[in-house]
Amino acid sequence: LCVITGCSSGLGRETVKNLVASGDYHVIGAVRDADKMEAVAEIDGFNMDNFHIMDLELNSFASVHAFCDELSEYQLGKPLDRLICNAGVYQPSLPHAKWSVDGHEQTMQINFLSHFLMISRLIDDMKQASDPRVIMVGSVTGNDNTVGGGGVYPIADLKQLDGFKAGFENPVAMADGYGFIGAKAYKDSKLCLMMMSNFLHSKFNKSHGITFSSIYPGCIAETPLFREKRAWFRKYFPIFMKYITGGFVGVEEAGQRLFQVAHDPRCSKSGVYWSWNGGPREGRGAAALEKGGQISGGGGAGGGWDSIYVNDQSDKVNNLELCVDLFQAATKITDAQWPSAKTFTSPCPTLKVITAVSTNMIAREELKRMEDRPGFNEDGSVVQLTKRKKAALVADKVIVQGVLGNTVGRVGRVAGRLLLGRIPDTAKNGSFQEEKPLDDVVAPISDETAASKYIDVIDEGEKSILEDEIFDQVFSNGNKDDGSSKEREWKVGELEKEKKLASV
Repeated sequence: LCVITGCSSGLGRETVKNLVASGDYHVIGAVRDADKMEAVAEIDGFNMDNFHIMDLELNSFASVHAFCDELSEYQLGKPLDRLICNAGVYQPSLPHAKWSVDGHEQTMQINFLSHFLMISRLIDDMKQASDPRVIMVGSVTGNDNTVGGGGVYPIADLKQLDGFKAGFENPVAMADGYGFIGAKAYKDSKLCLMMMSNFLHSKFNKSHGITFSSIYPGCIAETPLFREKRAWFRKYFPIFMKYITGGFVGVEEAGQRLFQVAHDPRCSKSGVYWSWNGGPREGRGAAALEKGGQISGGGGAGGGWDSIYVNDQSDKVNNLELCVDLFQAATKITDAQWPSAKTFTSPCPTLKVITAVSTNMIAREELKRMEDRPGFNEDGSVVQLTKRKKAALVADKVIVQGVLGNTVGRVGRVAGRLLLGRIPDTAKNGSFQEEKPLDDVVAPISDETAASKYIDVIDEGEKSILEDEIFDQVFSNGNKDDGSSKEREWKVGELEKEKKLASV
C-alpha cells in the first residue's frame, strides 16, 4: 500500500504510472483536485483496481487529519508500506506571501509542515509493514554544497529558526523570521524536508523499522512546478539546462527515479540522500544536439538505475542541533502528536521479575533524591516539590518507613549489614571539598514556603491526591491508576486521623 501526494501532474504523475504498472502496489493518490486526478488516470490508462483517489488540501491541517482518518478506514487493517511526500509549490514571482487556511505561509506549509504532520499521524501504522519507507522529495536548491544550491541567490538558510520559534503565523512569513522571498521560501522548505528525513531516521528508524530518505531526481525543467514563472523563463530554462549545464532530466525519467527509491531493494537504506550520477560533461555540445539534450551528465539524464548513489549533504542539512530545534518548532506549529520511540526490550524473564519487584522501590528512592534541588530557581532558592510528589512522600513515610520499615525493613537492614559488611573508609574519603550546607547555596526560605513543605490533608483536593498515592503504593505494585479517587473502595479516616497523618 503506497500513498503519494501531489500526483495529478509532473513528477508525481509519472511516478504513479510506474507504481501502478509494476503491479506490486495499491496506490492512493492524495490530491487537492480529485476531478483532475480522475481525468489523468483515464488518460494514462491507470488500472483503477490498483489506484484510489483521496482528497487532500495541504493548505489545511484539518484536511491532513481528515485524510489520515479516511485512510485508516480505507486500509481495513492493512499497514501502509510507502509514503511519498512529493507535493510541492514554487512561487518565486510573488512580491508578498500568500497564507494558508491555518495562517502560515503557503509554500512552507504545503511543502513541509503538512507533510510533517502527516508523517506523525501515519508513522505508528507503518511500523507494522515489512519494509516501510518514507521518501521526501528534496532539491539541489536546499543543499548549498552544490552550484545550484550554493551559487544562486537566494540561498536556503534557516538561520536560528526565529520565525518558526515565534509561531510562524501571519505576518511571520519566513522560517528565519526575516523578509519574504518566494524563491527562498521554496528552498527553505526543501532544506527542512531533507533535515527532517535525517532527524526522523535518527529518532524512529530503530524503534519503528522505517526507512527515511530524501532524493533529488534532477532538474525537471519542463515540470508544471515552474508554472508560476514568467513565459520567457519557461521557454529558455529547459534549453539552458539541456545544452549548457547538462542538468536537465525529463519528467518521465525523474518519475522512474522516484519509483526506484520506493521499489528498489537497494534503497531500503535509511538516513540517506539519493541522487543519480551521469557521465562527464566534456564535449557534450554535438552529442547533446543529436540527442535532444538527453545524454549523460552529472545529475542529468541517462545512467539508468545503476547510476544511483548516496549523495553528500551540506553542513546545514547535517546540523543536528538545528534539526532538533526544527522538529520541536514544527511539532508545536502543527500540534503534531508523535509516538514514543521505544526500542527493543529484552524478553528475558529474569529482567521482568526484577523489574516487577523493584519498580516501586526505585520510584520511592528517586523521589526522595529529588526532594530538594538547591539553587535551581532564578533567585537561588530550592525548587519545591509538586503536590503530587509531596503526597507520595507522605504515603512513603506512613507505609514504607513507618509500617514496613519497623518490621520487614529492620530485618532487612540487619541482614544487609551482616552480609555486605561496612563501607570501607577509602570509599568515603577523597573529596577535595567539604559539601556546603544547604543554607550557603540557596536563598533563605520564607515561612510561607517552609509551611508548604507539608501537604494539607484537610484540603479536599490534596486529600484526594494523598488517597491516590497511598492506594497506589499499597495495592497497585507501581501501576498508577488515572481514574478518580472517588472510585476507590476505601477512604482516609476521620478528621482527627487526618490531622495526625498530616503531622507525620
